[in-house]
Amino acid sequence: MIKKGRGLASVFYPTGFNGGGDAETVSMRVKRDGCIDITNTISDLGQGLKMVTIQIAAETLGIGLENFTHDNTNTDTCSYSIGAAGSRSTYTVGNATIDAGKKLIELLKSYGAGMLHCDVSEVQYEKGKVFKESDPSQAVTLKDIGGDANPSGVPLIVAGGFRPPVAPYDPETGKGLPSRTVGWGATVADVEVDDETGIVKVENLYTCYDIGTVINRLSAQGQVDGGDIMGIGMALFEDLTPNYPESIDMQTSNYTDYIIPTFMDMPKHSEVQFHESYDPYGPYGAKGLGEMVNNTQPAAIVNAIYDAVGVLVESIPATPEKILRLLEEKGK
Repeated sequence: MIKKGRGLASVFYPTGFNGGGDAETVSMRVKRDGCIDITNTISDLGQGLKMVTIQIAAETLGIGLENFTHDNTNTDTCSYSIGAAGSRSTYTVGNATIDAGKKLIELLKSYGAGMLHCDVSEVQYEKGKVFKESDPSQAVTLKDIGGDANPSGVPLIVAGGFRPPVAPYDPETGKGLPSRTVGWGATVADVEVDDETGIVKVENLYTCYDIGTVINRLSAQGQVDGGDIMGIGMALFEDLTPNYPESIDMQTSNYTDYIIPTFMDMPKHSEVQFHESYDPYGPYGAKGLGEMVNNTQPAAIVNAIYDAVGVLVESIPATPEKILRLLEEKGK
């Protein structure tokens, strides 16, 4: 008989690392045509970091996305990064990008003032232009500045950096701040459980995340969609050591034995929502997202199985064999 159930699970997840050393740098260089090269060596794992970095740089400098390129191809020539880990990329690279952007604005004002034959205190920067505050019609653009500086041998290069402060703690009690920036999430899963075969089908999956300001909604939704797939795989299929705890040997070393979900295993209906807030420490209010997105699905699905047939699977994946064994024990 097919029985239906609903389960809920929630998560909070720190952004980045809190013990110090979580530094990031970004450089910006204005080229002759006025476009800006951004360098940073953090890997874009498919989460869309390069575009997010450009979006943050464009917001800081008040110009369009088309004015930037992002190079992360060479660790010898790009700015330093410790890598994509700990849901830190948008947070740390974003803050370093803002710092670099602010420094570039000051450099542009200084060079632009020279072109306008006035003191730097007399000029302002806005949307890619440096202009005299007393007469905004006297202005030079990014293209003007880049075209003048590069042939003159003047490098228009800046580097920005960001390192989250080490969390303070009480040496007497050991109590401290686990992370000053934390993301939140929750998942509701609807399942159908066949109590004769033990097979579970996820019918609906609803997820919601608070990641502060959503810098790029399409990329964020793509990460959540990927997390849903991985979460369902962990909940129902993927098992490297099926004989644990009797044996910890990896016995599923190929994709014939190590089962992963396919599109046939995806829910009929899934829905993603973002509850936007503003984190005071994040770039334009953003928090991290990456690793949080596959934490809640397994727990929500296991809870839904319990709601459907009254047995609690205490180790994932919740395979048909485990469910039938628990149902048999329940019936004794």
